[in-house]
Amino acid sequence: MKREHGNRNNHQNSGLGRMKKMVCNLLAFVCFALALVQAPAVAEAKASAKSLCKAALDATGGSSYLTSQTTKAGDCPIFTVAQSKKISSIAYLCDDKEIYSICVVKAAKKSDASSLLKSIKAYQKNNSSSDYLGDYSQTEQNVFKNAVCGKKGQYVWYIAMSSKKDVNKKGQDALKKQL
Repeated sequence: MKREHGNRNNHQNSGLGRMKKMVCNLLAFVCFALALVQAPAVAEAKASAKSLCKAALDATGGSSYLTSQTTKAGDCPIFTVAQSKKISSIAYLCDDKEIYSICVVKAAKKSDASSLLKSIKAYQKNNSSSDYLGDYSQTEQNVFKNAVCGKKGQYVWYIAMSSKKDVNKKGQDALKKQL
């Protein structure tokens, strides 16, 4: 009689064991699927205008020049009020004369990034014109002339932290690695 009882318990335990394994496997699969779905969102969340600006600043090493910072699009001289509406977030750092600066912008929509980049290029071109540069030292003129700008996805940037283009490009490279 004990043997029958023991066999019944073993049979019940093996059924429960299989059920536990199935539940564990199902939970593991669900967790794995959720991780895959959330991974791009987590990677995208890491990149922000502020974090990208910090990466560029760290790479250029020019933080001693900077005296002002803002996260308000209206405070940045690069964009008009109308263009500010196309900006989701911004990080803008500059010196008192707005020569040494880093600006990183996340466009409200991916399609807005191209028009914001055009604004940055126009800003750089205007700042590099001979009429504008007369009031600045040769080094300051070179900062404007050797600034770099670019776009990737919804992000656009302007980096003018050095009179040497390769230093500004280091900031750009560091920024791109974060994207």
